Amino acid sequence: MRTTGNFNNCERLFKNILHCLLACMMGFGLVSCNEEDHQQQLPDVVEQELDRVRQSVTVYRDLKKAITAGYDHEVTGYRSQMGYHYLNAALLDDKFELQKPEILIYAPFEGDSMKLVAVEYATPIADIKNPPAVPEGFTGKLDEWEINTEFNLWTLHAWVELENSHGIFAPHNPKLP
Repeated sequence: MRTTGNFNNCERLFKNILHCLLACMMGFGLVSCNEEDHQQQLPDVVEQELDRVRQSVTVYRDLKKAITAGYDHEVTGYRSQMGYHYLNAALLDDKFELQKPEILIYAPFEGDSMKLVAVEYATPIADIKNPPAVPEGFTGKLDEWEINTEFNLWTLHAWVELENSHGIFAPHNPKLP
């Protein structure tokens, strides 16, 4: 009789351990799924818009050409998980123009070479305590406009030159230090 009781206790302990192991394995699976969720499938129309943006900024992969074209105000210094922001002040207005981003974002790669990694759209906010509605942006609701209180702007990042595991419109990119 005593042996059966010990066997039942051991069997119960084994089942509990097995359930814990299964729960842990499922938890790890969920974590990896959540990481992949950031890689959202974009609608075709948004992909086409992003392709148009990429085509319009291809020439600015060369920072010197961007500076010559008016992106000559480096306004932030290096920002962690963002890069250096180069503003074209002539484009700063209250309009969203797909192929004319107000800011180009560069990050250092391979020594001192600067690589274009993203564009940023910006529209001024006259009264930060009473901001206007979110600007129109890309088709749909996937773009993530934010209020930048440092510069009194609505801003939207688009990581068109460097993949971003947090999403193409996320403000920060973990691939950058």
